[in-house]
Amino acid sequence: MKAFDVIVIGAGPSGSACASLCSELGQRVLLLEASRFPRDKVCGDCLNPAAWPVLERLSVAERVRILPSSSPEKIRFSVASAGSAEILLPQSNTNTSELVVRRRDLDELLVSHAVEAGVLFQDGSPVTGLRKISGEWEVTTSTGDHHLGKLIVAADGRNSVTARHLGMHTSRRSKGRIGLQIHIPHPAGYDGALEMRIYRHGYGGLADLGNRLANLCLVANDGEMKELRKEAEIHYGLTSACAWRSITPISRARARHVAREGVFLCGDAARIVEPFTGEGISFALRSGALLADILNMAKSGSSKVLASQEKLYRRGHRDLYRGGLLVNRLTCLLSEHPKVAHALSPFLLKHPKLLSFLTSKVISICYIALHCF
Repeated sequence: MKAFDVIVIGAGPSGSACASLCSELGQRVLLLEASRFPRDKVCGDCLNPAAWPVLERLSVAERVRILPSSSPEKIRFSVASAGSAEILLPQSNTNTSELVVRRRDLDELLVSHAVEAGVLFQDGSPVTGLRKISGEWEVTTSTGDHHLGKLIVAADGRNSVTARHLGMHTSRRSKGRIGLQIHIPHPAGYDGALEMRIYRHGYGGLADLGNRLANLCLVANDGEMKELRKEAEIHYGLTSACAWRSITPISRARARHVAREGVFLCGDAARIVEPFTGEGISFALRSGALLADILNMAKSGSSKVLASQEKLYRRGHRDLYRGGLLVNRLTCLLSEHPKVAHALSPFLLKHPKLLSFLTSKVISICYIALHCF
């Protein structure tokens, strides 16, 4: 049985960032991932400006920029049977602009960097057991391996096995919203803009991944996805034989605890943001970096140090998300009530200044985070 200072469960952006930054300061870090890498992930595939400071800290920003990607110049809002409006995105600095990049490529790059930083990475290793032994955590995987860790970072997503096993999440909803995603060739006439579309049965987004490939995402309430998918397939000229990936439930109540007994929740395991509005990856990276900074202040060797770390993380995590999710919450509200969204959206299209204001709120918050991180 190998012993580590930190065991990170989940190799998405939050887990890989946290693992890398802890290892760079001398901590022994194990990074466990249930899937085999490289793997696709249901996501909006957007990096907004707030992600760049963490990528710079990790020394991977230039490597990210050379991945197949696009840097959109505008957002197109549209409503079924009601028209569309376009909003220009600020382009103050090409090195810190919005970027659309496939999660498969981004996550593989971040894991590769973690390994270069000294992290031991094991993919294809779902966690099957977690128990406290003499003040440390024993982690068991499906491969039969047993590992000891002083601290656990649960970065294993919105349906975190770790958090549910330890009672750090509230009970899962029996029903909820569903998300679908597919990567498709550019639809006829597509100009590479970010698209947010309100359909009669939900909402969807389209983003240019580069290399003439686009990411199409849909969100609908349980029971309405079949009709929403038909709408999107007709709108973009797709066949019903397309292979979609899904996630459910999209929503989850805020975690009961983000830190307890040496276990820290990070990224979507701690708090979910609406998945296709371009903010999820940056929040994941920033929460991973925040947690690494706290864990690197002092190696946990006493209950007093651990209590201080947990307190700092709870406060820092709350402050990270405070005031930064206006558009995210609005999108969530409209997606949960598609009839209301469809009734209100024509009003928004007639007042593009309001749409521009909402867009600028996201961008301005991103730039504040970029300069203050």
